[in-house]
Amino acid sequence: MLYDRDYRKLTEEEVSVWKKVEELFNKSKRGGIISPAALHKYWDDLPCAVVHYKQLFPNNYIIPSQLRQKNGDTSAVEKFKCLLNGNCTERSVLNFIKEEKAYDIVTSIFDAYRLGHHSSFVFREFELPPNYIADFLLVGKNSGGYEFIFVELESPYGQIVTKDGDFGNVIRKGIKQVMDWDSWLEKNYYSLRLVFEKHLGKMESLPKEFFELEKSSIEATRSQRRTTI
Repeated sequence: MLYDRDYRKLTEEEVSVWKKVEELFNKSKRGGIISPAALHKYWDDLPCAVVHYKQLFPNNYIIPSQLRQKNGDTSAVEKFKCLLNGNCTERSVLNFIKEEKAYDIVTSIFDAYRLGHHSSFVFREFELPPNYIADFLLVGKNSGGYEFIFVELESPYGQIVTKDGDFGNVIRKGIKQVMDWDSWLEKNYYSLRLVFEKHLGKMESLPKEFFELEKSSIEATRSQRRTTI
């Protein structure tokens, strides 16, 4: 879970407001046609918890506008800069993102791959059981369906290249990690259904992209802080 509450459960007040918004929205329909303005108002009027509840993975759903608003507070940015300037590790970066809820650090990867225009989800320390854990799994939905980005973080103080210009330990470790993930996915992708179902909400069933392997929908990236931030 990314948040302090379980968005798969709603309060009575949230359900009551949801019903009222639905009633007003249905009345705004004319001949079954929904205007963009009415649809925009509908989502604006829903309680934040209901917006999460209606998603495929309520506790992993990211609302981009909320992240942009959060970015107005520069204190987290300054703290992150201080962290990078110290002797930080992969674990300290993960802990920082978790404690500060600074998920914009990883969701910025969506922009590089042009994913998540319809909806975006972030899974922290995502299991590829029994042997592997991806630091983050990003899931973005576009008009063509769902696509996946597996992310491995590394310390900003690792060796990128050797004196001879060959890949250093950090790069080699990242390449091996990606190859291990790729091999695991080829053999075990269907079993990921069990992992995803732990996070599934109550409004939708699991789409086929989550248990039928389509390699073109998956990207793997090794993210080293000094080169991506």
